[in-house]
Amino acid sequence: MYNVTRVVFAADSTDSDGWANAVNTIAAVAESSGAVRHLVTATLPGAINGGDLIVYLQFANEAAWRAVSDSVDAELHHDAIERFHGAEYVSGTEGRSRATGPNGVYRALLIRVEPTTSEDEIEQFESDLLKMPGHISSIAAWRLSRVSAATGATPACDEAPWTHVWEQEFTDLESLQTQYLDHPIHWGVVDRWFDPECTEVIVRERICHTFGELGDEILSSGG
Repeated sequence: MYNVTRVVFAADSTDSDGWANAVNTIAAVAESSGAVRHLVTATLPGAINGGDLIVYLQFANEAAWRAVSDSVDAELHHDAIERFHGAEYVSGTEGRSRATGPNGVYRALLIRVEPTTSEDEIEQFESDLLKMPGHISSIAAWRLSRVSAATGATPACDEAPWTHVWEQEFTDLESLQTQYLDHPIHWGVVDRWFDPECTEVIVRERICHTFGELGDEILSSGG
C-alpha cells in the first residue's frame, strides 16, 4: 500500500467560517480521491509542529496516488491555509494488538534522521521504536515506514525533512499523553536517539508529533 500524510496549518488571518470551508473541501476531495482508506481529523491540543488538521490517505499503489495527487494537493492551497508539510511512503512494518478500548486516537510522528547516519544505526533505531507496542498496552495498532517522498519545509529545516513516519492507534488520548510518553521504554530506550546530550543521537531536526480523533481503524496489519 502507498500512504500519504499531509499536516495542514490554518492561516492566522482565517476565521471559523473560512477554516470550516477549507476542512469541508479537503474532506470532500479525500472522499472522492479513490483512496482505500482516508482520515481527515482536527489536531488535538499538545501536538508539536502538528498543524491544525491531519489528512491521511492510503492507496493501493503509488500510481493510484499519482493519478489524483495534483487535485488533492491543489485543495491545500486554500486562502484559509497558511502551509502544509507531509510525507509519502510504502507501508512498512506494522501490527495490531489485542488492546481493548475505542481506538480513539490516531497519532503520527514524522522524523528526519541525520543523512550521515549509518544503515546499522538506522536499523537499530527502527528496532527500538518497534519494541514500544510490546510494552505499551494502549497501542492498538502501529506502523513504521521509511519515507519515499517528503513535501514542504518546516520552520526548523529549509528542506522537506522527513525520513520516517511512526504511526499508532491509541485506545484513548490520556494513554498517549501519559502511558506512552512517560513509559520507561520511551525515556530509557528510545529517547537516546533524539537527545542531543546522548552520543547515539541521530534525530536533530524538529519532529512532527501530531494526533487527532479516530472514528474507525485506519492502520491495517494487512498493508
